[in-house]
Amino acid sequence: MNKKKTIALYGVLACFVLTAFYGTARAQYRGPVSYTAPVFALDAPGAYANTPFTPDVENMLLPWERVVKKLNSYGIGIVIDYTSESAIALNGGRPGDAAYAHQIGAELDLDWEKLIGWKGLIMHAVFVNRAGRNLASDFGDVSLNGFQEIYGGGGNVGVHMVYAYATQDLFRKRVQIAVGKMPVNIDFANSFLFCTFMNKSNCGIPKSLTRGAAGFGTYPGSTWGMRVRYWPLHGVYGQFGLYGVNPYLNTNQYDRTGFNVGTDLYTGVYVPVEIGLVPSFGPNRLLGHYKAGFGYDSSQYRDVYYDAQERPALATGQPYRWTSGKTQFWLEGDQMLMRNGKGAMDGLYLLGGMVRNEPGNGPYLYQFYAGVVDRGMFSARPKDMFGIEWSRTTVSPDLQSSQWLAYDNGSRTLPGKATYPQSYVQTLEVTYVIHAFRGLSIQPDYQHIWRPNLQRNKSQIDALGLKIHAAL
Repeated sequence: MNKKKTIALYGVLACFVLTAFYGTARAQYRGPVSYTAPVFALDAPGAYANTPFTPDVENMLLPWERVVKKLNSYGIGIVIDYTSESAIALNGGRPGDAAYAHQIGAELDLDWEKLIGWKGLIMHAVFVNRAGRNLASDFGDVSLNGFQEIYGGGGNVGVHMVYAYATQDLFRKRVQIAVGKMPVNIDFANSFLFCTFMNKSNCGIPKSLTRGAAGFGTYPGSTWGMRVRYWPLHGVYGQFGLYGVNPYLNTNQYDRTGFNVGTDLYTGVYVPVEIGLVPSFGPNRLLGHYKAGFGYDSSQYRDVYYDAQERPALATGQPYRWTSGKTQFWLEGDQMLMRNGKGAMDGLYLLGGMVRNEPGNGPYLYQFYAGVVDRGMFSARPKDMFGIEWSRTTVSPDLQSSQWLAYDNGSRTLPGKATYPQSYVQTLEVTYVIHAFRGLSIQPDYQHIWRPNLQRNKSQIDALGLKIHAAL
């Protein structure tokens, strides 16, 4: 048998195996939405599932909910909500320090098939008001760790435009194209389970991705871009995107309000590629999400160790050399182990994953995470959620070498905004979401942080938090 026939045979066998395994799978047909933060809705694809028209939100005010449902029937989706996150330190050198942050969000979705008959065209826009501060700043922690994920880009701004983009479904929804001003993380490397937690290290995406490359834009920052997703089989998808790289997102130098649509400060393009499996197993339809991704940022970045002659820049006193491009990899998965009740997404989940960044021109090398989330663990409290998550992020060894050179020479202001050579930061979080009333959740939270700012000379921190979410 010649080589071409052998390759063809293996291809047919692979398609047969995938069809046999996934053909009977009963995965979700609509992107699930976090019950606790609807304007954070991240697309977690099911079989042929693409970005949904509008989140199915439980509203506090029943008359308003009736109005929203009526508008939905005409192709207009509206979500208005409030989220606050407060945290207080119990130790770590500054016990009693506390911080508050909030977000008021407004989402508008337009289904143009219902409005004017344009089949498959949907538009999405989100605007937020954010204010407050993050407790991590009190401890000199400027890493990806943050006690309150709601505070970050776009903070302390009256109105911030998060995104405005359109999606077009094609070929009986096997293909979806998205175009507009949007973050990368609404489509890549996400999980609907991440924002169960308050710590910033994983909410939305593993944060070493966006901290490792400016091209991996994350909510609430956005750049012009596009994404194409294709479903060859039920429960199997592939997608790729092309986004502008703007290292000045959410800064006064560019446009902190998000309304600047210019590209004058773009430095390159970011190209993410991801493949995913979305199976469900057994009679209880135990749903899982498995994905592997790669990202390339074409921008130029400073090396974190070498000068132009490939010598240690801190030893020679010469500028760090310029390098072209960054690569990133991610592997992520979650699997429902046990179903709770009749809710489509309710059950006990195990999740875990890893990220690898380019160490030569970025601050981090690896991030690992693992956790457990139980949605509806008590039959008497079907909308409550419980979660435990652990995360560990390691410094780039090249950056660490530069920091030791500076530290050994007596400097206490080190590369990477450190005051001591960095190693890793590790977080452990335990949280419980109480469904207090229709459209209202109250979430007590506990976090333990090892090596804030990745520095071993910083004390461990225990903190208590409280998150409140209300949808109008």
